Amino acid sequence: MEATQRHYFFGEFLELPQDLPEATAARFFNEAFLAERSRAFAAVSVDDVLGVLHRTGRLLVDPEGPYRRRILESMPAVTGYSPALVEKGVEVLGTLLSRTFLQERLACLGNYRALDCFVPWGRGRLSRAVPLGAVCHVAAGNIFLGSVDSLVLGMSTKNVNVLKISRQDPLFPFLFLEALLEADPRGLVAPYLAVTSWSRRNTAVVSLVKRVFDGILLFGGEDAVREYKKDLAPKTQLLAFGPKISFGVVTEGLDDEALREAATGFALDVTLWEQRACTSCQNVFVEDAGAEAPDLFGNESSYAVRFSRYLADALAEEAKAFPPGRAELDELVEIRKERELAAWKSFQGKARLFEVAGGDAAVILQEGADVVPSPLNRTVYVNRVRRIEDVTEGNLRVMGYYMSTVGLAAPEERLQSALEAMLGLGVLRFCRPGTMGLGADPSASHDGVFIPLQLVRFVNREDISPDSLGQDFLLRASRDQELLARINAILEIATASPFYRERYASRVPSLPLASLEDLKNVPFLEKADLAAHCPPFDTAMLTREPRGAYFFASGGTSGKPRYVAWSAEEFDLAGHITGRGFRMLGIGPEDTVANLLRAGALWTGFLAFDRALEETGCRILSMTYNQSDEETLEMLATFRPTAIMAMSSALVSLAEAVERTGWSGSVPKVFFTGEPLPESAREYVARAFRAECIASPLYGAVEIGPMGYQCSHCGPTEFHVTDEWCYTELLEDGEIVATTLERRLHPLIRYRLGDRAEWVAGACACGSRSPRFRLLGRIDDYVRVHFGKLYLEEVAQALRAFPELSSDFQIVVDPLGERARVTFTVESLPGRLSGTPRTQESRDTVELERRICDAIVAKAKVYADPRNLKLEELVARVVPPQSIPRVQRTGKIRRIVDRRV
Repeated sequence: MEATQRHYFFGEFLELPQDLPEATAARFFNEAFLAERSRAFAAVSVDDVLGVLHRTGRLLVDPEGPYRRRILESMPAVTGYSPALVEKGVEVLGTLLSRTFLQERLACLGNYRALDCFVPWGRGRLSRAVPLGAVCHVAAGNIFLGSVDSLVLGMSTKNVNVLKISRQDPLFPFLFLEALLEADPRGLVAPYLAVTSWSRRNTAVVSLVKRVFDGILLFGGEDAVREYKKDLAPKTQLLAFGPKISFGVVTEGLDDEALREAATGFALDVTLWEQRACTSCQNVFVEDAGAEAPDLFGNESSYAVRFSRYLADALAEEAKAFPPGRAELDELVEIRKERELAAWKSFQGKARLFEVAGGDAAVILQEGADVVPSPLNRTVYVNRVRRIEDVTEGNLRVMGYYMSTVGLAAPEERLQSALEAMLGLGVLRFCRPGTMGLGADPSASHDGVFIPLQLVRFVNREDISPDSLGQDFLLRASRDQELLARINAILEIATASPFYRERYASRVPSLPLASLEDLKNVPFLEKADLAAHCPPFDTAMLTREPRGAYFFASGGTSGKPRYVAWSAEEFDLAGHITGRGFRMLGIGPEDTVANLLRAGALWTGFLAFDRALEETGCRILSMTYNQSDEETLEMLATFRPTAIMAMSSALVSLAEAVERTGWSGSVPKVFFTGEPLPESAREYVARAFRAECIASPLYGAVEIGPMGYQCSHCGPTEFHVTDEWCYTELLEDGEIVATTLERRLHPLIRYRLGDRAEWVAGACACGSRSPRFRLLGRIDDYVRVHFGKLYLEEVAQALRAFPELSSDFQIVVDPLGERARVTFTVESLPGRLSGTPRTQESRDTVELERRICDAIVAKAKVYADPRNLKLEELVARVVPPQSIPRVQRTGKIRRIVDRRV
C-alpha cells in the first residue's frame, strides 16, 4: 500500500499519497478557482498579512512554546545540522518573520501599502500595486528556512501561494503551517495557501503547474530550473534561482587586527548551514604580493599563511558554539579524500593544510586563481594570488550566471577598486565577512533581483489626478478595515518600546483588536506622559535608536515643551500628505508661495510647510518670519507671490504694516495657521492684501503631524480627516483623541490633544469620503477661578461681538489677598481705534473695555454664580496690535498667565 502524508489546500487538510494525485491537483489548480481566491486575498489589508506572519514568528521562536521545542528536537535529524545550528536557524526565522523585517523587504515597492490602495510614493506621486495572482513555490532542501522564506515573499505580496515542499524536508513547512494557523484565527491568510508535494516524474501535475499558475518561484538545482523552463505557458512567469557560487576576497593592506577580524567573519560564513547555502563561503582569495618568494607556504609571517592560521583558529572557536552536524558516509569519504590530498601537497611544498583538532574543519591553503568546489562541511580553500585582479583571469570569468556573493575584506581606500573588479565576473552582492550567510540589509536585492517587484504589477494612472485617488475615496467598509489593520500594526510596533510594553502589559485586550470599537479599551496618552517620557531626557517611548531622526518641540504656550522624534521617512511622508491638502486648496505649479512661518528652535512648522509645498510644484519662497514686517513686505514686493502662509498673528501684524507703510502690492491667496482668525480679522487681512481667498491649509500638531486638511468646500474651521496618517476619535464631549498610523519611531496612541470638535454630517462636494470635523476650540484651556472654570473659548466667543478687536488675547490672574484680579488683555485690529496709546486714553476705549467685561460675564458660565463676581476684580485692557508678548519660538501667545501659582 502506497504511503500517505498530509497535504494542505486552502484551509483543508487531506491525507493523500506523497506524490500529489492528478485529480486532486486538477481540483485546486484550475484558473477559475485560483482567480477567485486571488480576488478575495487582494481585499485583505497587507498590514493584516504582515501581522499574521509576525505573530507566527513569535509563536515559532517562543522559548516556552511547543514549536521551538519541536523544531529543536526534530530538525537536526532532518537537516544533519547540530542542535546549536538549528537553534541559530530559529533565531534567524524570528527575524525573517518580524514585521519590521517584512516591511523593509517590501521597501522596493516604494510604499508597501500600495498593495491595498493608491498611496504616496516620492514627490507628488502615487503608487498602486496588485498581486501577480497565483504563485507556485518550488522549494530547495539545502536550507530548512528556504521554503518558508520563499513562501513569505508570496504571502507578503498578497499572492495566492502553493508550496511544493522538498523531499529532503517534509517536516518544517508543516510546523510553520501549524503556527500560522494558530496565529490566523480570523482566516486572513491561511485560506489562500497550499502546502503539498509532487515528484518530477509526475509529469501531469508539473505540466498543470506550468500551464495554470501566474508565477513560479523556484530555488533549486540546474535540473529543476531546466525542467520548469521547458514548455512554460505564455502567461506564466518563471523566477528561477539555480545553484550559485560565493567566495571571499582579502586584499593586502589590512593590519594584523583587521586580518584576524576578517578571518573571524569568514569562519562564521563557512560554519553557517555547513556550506550548503548559495551564499556560503567555500573559497577565499587572498592577495599576497610575495607569492613568488621561496618556501611559498612555510613562511609563517606571510600574509596568506597568517590569514589561513587565523581562519583555522576562528573555525575552531565556531565549532565550540556550533558543533559540526551529521554527514553522510559518501560526504565523509569525499572530505577525507580532499584533506589527505591537501596533506600530500603540503608534504610536496605545493599547499598547506590547517586541520582543526578533531577534524571539525579544515583550511587548505594553495596557489591559484581558480575557485575549487568544496566537499562542504567546513572545508574551505584559501587561494593565494599575486593581485586581486588575478581572480578575474581564473575559471570564475566564465561562470557569471552562477555568481552569488563576495565577502570583501579590504582597506577603505581599496574597497571600490576590489568591488569593481569582481563586478566584471557578474557578482551582484557584496558584504563584509560574517554576513554572507545572514544578510545585513533586508531591503537588498536577491541575485540582482528585487523578488517582491516580480510578484506584483504596478497600476498606471496616466493623467488621472492623484488628488482623486487614495484612501480618502475608499468606501466606508473598506476604509474601516484598512484603518483597523493600520491601528493593529502601530500597536504591535509600539510594544517594541519599554513605555508601551509596560503600559499595555495588563491594560490592553489581546492583539490584534477585532474592531475599531475595541480601541476604546486602550488607555489614553496624556500630555503629562509625553512630557515625562520625551527625549532627550527619556527614550522609553522610542521603538529603536533615533538614528536619522528629527527632534521637534511641541507646545510652549504652557511653558512646558514636549520633545518628539520623527524619522526622516516619516517627515517626508507627512510632507506628501500635507502637500496634497495644499493642492486641494488650489495651490499648484502656477503659484509662487511665500512661507512666512517662524523657523528654528526645534519647531516643525517652517520645515514641514516647505516640504509640503514641494508636492504642489509651486515656486517656494522660504522667507520665514524671522525678520521685521517691513523687510518681509520688501521681499513680497520683489518676488510678488500669489500666496502667503503665516501664523494668524503674523498676518494681522503684516496687515497693519501694509496700512502703515502704504504697501501697494497684492497677494491673491492668504493662508493662516496656528490660531483661528475671526471673521473680522479675516476681512481686515483680505482687504490689506487684496486677497481673493483666505483659508487654513492644515490642522495638525507637532506631536502627531497633519491631522486635517481643507478643500474649497470647507468652512473656516472645517477639515477633512487625514485618515492615511492618523486615526481620529471624538469623545462624548467632543475631545479629539489621535493615534498616529505612520509614526513608528515615536508612536503616539490615543493622544489627548486638548482640542474639541464635532463631526460634520453629509458627503463633501469635493468627492472625498474622508470624514469632516468642525473645530470647537480647546477643551483643557481654562483658568480656575473661585467657584468654577473660566474657559478661553467663552472669552473668544464674547470678543467676536467686537469687530474692532482681533482674536489675540491673554488672561492674567493676580492674587489680591483672598480675592483675585482677572485681566483680559485684547489686541485691537490696526486702524480700528483712535487714540489707542494708553497715555491718551479715550472715552471710547474706556467704554469699549467696560463692554468687553460685560460681554465676558454674560458669556462665561462661571459668572452665573454671583459669588465669583464678589471675589474677583475683572479688568479689560485694549492694546495695540502685537503688544502681547509672544513665545519666541512659535510666535504664539501664552493665553493664560496665572500668577497665583
